[in-house]
Amino acid sequence: MGKTKLCVPEDGVGEATLQKNLDWACDQGISCGRIQSDVVCAEPATVRSPTTIAVSHYHRRKGGIENACDFRSTAQTTTKDPSYGKCKYV
Repeated sequence: MGKTKLCVPEDGVGEATLQKNLDWACDQGISCGRIQSDVVCAEPATVRSPTTIAVSHYHRRKGGIENACDFRSTAQTTTKDPSYGKCKYV
């Protein structure tokens, strides 16, 4: 069995683009109420953490297909789990 592929923002993507990706994913029916208020994944206080959760949820919702993790070339699939501390993505 292969490793789980996750969708994560590319390194170096700016905060404004991350916010656009977060907003777009949330507009596609991803349950973002919990994501945006999740204190555990709110540190560090950047938009990267909630965006990572949102784009990863969107990618999984679309069956994990590669093109569901493009976000205008600002995201990528990875098998490396981006979880940290108590913030778990898998």
